[in-house]
Amino acid sequence: MTLSYGRNRLKSVVVPLVASFAVLLVVMGLVGAALYFFFGPRISRIDPAMLSQLRAIGRVVGEESIVGHQWENNYVEIDDLVIYLDGNAKEDVVTEAGHRLKQHGWHVSDRQPPEIWLESARWPSALVTVERLEETHLSSELRRQVMSTGLSMSNMAYISEVPRSFRTASYIS
Repeated sequence: MTLSYGRNRLKSVVVPLVASFAVLLVVMGLVGAALYFFFGPRISRIDPAMLSQLRAIGRVVGEESIVGHQWENNYVEIDDLVIYLDGNAKEDVVTEAGHRLKQHGWHVSDRQPPEIWLESARWPSALVTVERLEETHLSSELRRQVMSTGLSMSNMAYISEVPRSFRTASYIS
C-alpha cells in the first residue's frame, strides 16, 4: 500500500511539473518565432526581372550573390555578374555595356572613372555599377568561373547591382 501511495503522490507532483515545463517551452518557442517573424532580419533583394535584363546585354560567364549587413536588422543582397560582351565593341567595355543597358532604359547617373553608375525609371530603388573586369577584385569563386571560360578578359564587364540606400549610406566607402 505504501509503494502505490508513494507512486501516486510522485505522479501527482511530476506530471503537472513536466506539463507546465512543456507548456512553458512551447510558449517561449512561439514568442521567439513571432519575434523573428516580425522583427527578424530584413533582406532587400533586387527584382529578378532586373537581373534578367542585366544578363541580356551579353554572355554571363560568372555570377555571384552575397548578403551584406546594412544596419541594425537590415541586410542587402548584392548580385555581381561578369558579362562577356561578344561582337565588335566599338568602344571600351564599360562604355559598350552602358550603351547596351541604355537600350533597355538605363541611363548613366554618375561617371567616376573607371566605373559608371546607372539607374532606371523601371527600378528606382536600384543602382547598377559597371567597370572593367581587370580593375576589380573578384572572389575566388567568381574568378574560377571566369577563368574556366578561356575567353578574353578585356571584353568582360563586371556588373554589380545594389539597392540605392546601400550606396548612399554614409558609412559605406
